[in-house]
Amino acid sequence: MHTLTALAERGHRRWIAQIVVLVISLGLVFGIGMVSAIRMRRKEQDGFGISGWQVKPLAIAHRGDDSAPENSTHAIANAGANGADYAEIDVRLDANGVPVVFHDRMTGRLAADGRNVPVASLSTHELQHMIMRQNGENYHVPTLEEAIMAAQHSNDHLGLLLDLKTGSNGAAPLTHAVSRVIERRDFSNRVMVMAVNDDAIADMRALHPDWQIGKCVSPAGHPEVGWPRDASFVVMRGNRMDTAIVRRAARDNVPIYAGVSGDYAEGRRCLRMGADGVLGASARRVHRLADRFAMPAGANGSVHSAHEDSRPVWR
Repeated sequence: MHTLTALAERGHRRWIAQIVVLVISLGLVFGIGMVSAIRMRRKEQDGFGISGWQVKPLAIAHRGDDSAPENSTHAIANAGANGADYAEIDVRLDANGVPVVFHDRMTGRLAADGRNVPVASLSTHELQHMIMRQNGENYHVPTLEEAIMAAQHSNDHLGLLLDLKTGSNGAAPLTHAVSRVIERRDFSNRVMVMAVNDDAIADMRALHPDWQIGKCVSPAGHPEVGWPRDASFVVMRGNRMDTAIVRRAARDNVPIYAGVSGDYAEGRRCLRMGADGVLGASARRVHRLADRFAMPAGANGSVHSAHEDSRPVWR
């Protein structure tokens, strides 16, 4: 009887061992397949071979791609289709406290009927039923949630750079509302947030210290160039950028992006100085510009200049 029990126990252990071996084998096969897929994707993306990385500045479409009305879901989708890494959009609150995507404080510049009222005075329903028009195309003001959905549907990597339009009094309501939408859509890994207002930056930093939160500096009428010590990045007008500012950003280990609108010669000048990216009206043009300044990185993470000495080493 004892012998039969021992044999049964050995058989049971052997059966368990076989299952463990099978599970490990399947895991290894799956893991190898995943690694191969990652390497193949990297190779397809960088063009420098399986062992290399391509390092290049960010291509950011200002207010989305200029082939569609600014800040529209169409402009966001086209930014993704035309190669942008990010679509920069402007966010403010409507009368219901809903974050909507609109640059101006007043509606008049884009309202098809010329109606000129504060965005903050309109409910979400009123605003979305108000026809806007730009470049011959009618559209409706999207909510931030709709903008995020447009980016998610565009491709699996297009990010959004949110420019928070607020003063100090409205900073807390806007940052909290924006934060809720981003969390609800599980989009934090594809978003950067910036503001001119330091209170908005501080409020968002307090809510999410791990997010990419930056400073928009030197807008019209504000000649100073400075940024908070804990800024994740800086955005500034390209025509204000010089080598001293770029070196200061490098010393602070803060990426700096140049807003150039449609002046791509200005974009080239900023990238040669060492800017980390360009905001321009055309996603296709900023994508091509970023590609011109792409460089291969070695397996140890070092970046090697592939062309003339004037090209910077990206941080």
